[in-house]
Amino acid sequence: MATNTDMLLELNEVSLLILILSFLPFKEAVRTCILSKQWKDIWKQTMSIEFNELFFVKHGQQYDDETRQLQRNTFLNFIKSFMENFQGKDVIKFFLKVSTPGNIRDTVESCVTFATKHEVKELGLDFSDPNWDEITSDENYDALFELPNHVYENRSIKTLKLYSCSFVLHGLLNFEAIKEVSLGWIEVRFHTLRTLLSTCNTIENLSLKKCWNLEHFDMMLYGVKLGLRRLVIDKCDLDHNYFTFKAPNLKFFKYSGVVGSFEMEVNKHVMEEAEIDFALMPNFDVFGNQLYKLLEDLYPVRVLTVDSFLLQVIPSGDEPVRIQGDLNVRHLIIKTQMHHHEWCGFRFLLNSCPTLEKLTLEIDPQIILPDYEAPFHVDFKKFWHGPLIVQKCLKNTLKEVEVNRFRGTRGEFTILQYHSSRESVAKDEYQHSKE
Repeated sequence: MATNTDMLLELNEVSLLILILSFLPFKEAVRTCILSKQWKDIWKQTMSIEFNELFFVKHGQQYDDETRQLQRNTFLNFIKSFMENFQGKDVIKFFLKVSTPGNIRDTVESCVTFATKHEVKELGLDFSDPNWDEITSDENYDALFELPNHVYENRSIKTLKLYSCSFVLHGLLNFEAIKEVSLGWIEVRFHTLRTLLSTCNTIENLSLKKCWNLEHFDMMLYGVKLGLRRLVIDKCDLDHNYFTFKAPNLKFFKYSGVVGSFEMEVNKHVMEEAEIDFALMPNFDVFGNQLYKLLEDLYPVRVLTVDSFLLQVIPSGDEPVRIQGDLNVRHLIIKTQMHHHEWCGFRFLLNSCPTLEKLTLEIDPQIILPDYEAPFHVDFKKFWHGPLIVQKCLKNTLKEVEVNRFRGTRGEFTILQYHSSRESVAKDEYQHSKE
């Protein structure tokens, strides 16, 4: 007969426990102190550390300034206590998120010194304010902190994430092993970016969020051949909205911003996934052909995510029914409000994905363009019941229709009834519509 034993006691190698903890998010690692006596202090040796102000300081109308200041003091005391009592040797990951660092500069500098002292491999510093609006605000905020010079001496850094934290370009070029760079809420000139990508050939992942003065993203003109595997351009402010690059190793591409001129050369045997979001475009315009070109460049992807703006605008191009070349998409994810302005674009994508296997509808509030124009005369009451182009995927390949945040509106039921021959999965709460 098996005896009841504490399996945790069998893990008597402290180094093994530390390794296990280091794979957990820092917040979860701290919680392991209640598992058993053996685990009480192990978390203090984790190699993955995250000091996140949002874990302590709550934002909302119910919290006044005095309450938030008390919470912030608790957060700062926790940081100080942890670093003073840290029992580990190595730090693989170190992430600090705190707003208004100018008020606590000594603490911030102590944190960065602590990380470099322990030869950190993945360093993240985020000084952006939670109240900054990344969608509607046109304001550019000056960086609130500058990366200290001693960080550039740590040539073992592989990942660097800087938000509202400025840097010196020639210092970054010292990072011989760097593979991932994320920059946000700072000014980034195109010259800086081009020099970084052309010099640091080891960079595989690049993320730009809410950066400004980038001018453009034209790498082909300068003959830069990107070695990137992942590229994210998120709500950046460009003077000229065109994006051209060659990236034969690119597997994932995400773009969020305004419609521009896109020209991308990717490897059809490597490219796997793309996410496209034009949340910064509040008005309808005839951008259909630009969107065609974008989808044509991304034809190899197997997983494609698009938003409501693309649904409403892409039929405005020269070919309002389908793209000329079939897309290779197997899983199509659509962020939609299930509004009738989106239906022509919805049908356009189904016609353009003849080998589609899974369709996911992410139902969320979307910008419905008030000046929307249908590409041809449409009777929306009969839209899903009138003659349609034969959609090959519906007959041959589509296996699953997944609906997230299903609300039970008339539009949702209409489309689901149209696909009633396929398996539909409604997730989250079912809410009765007022309709």
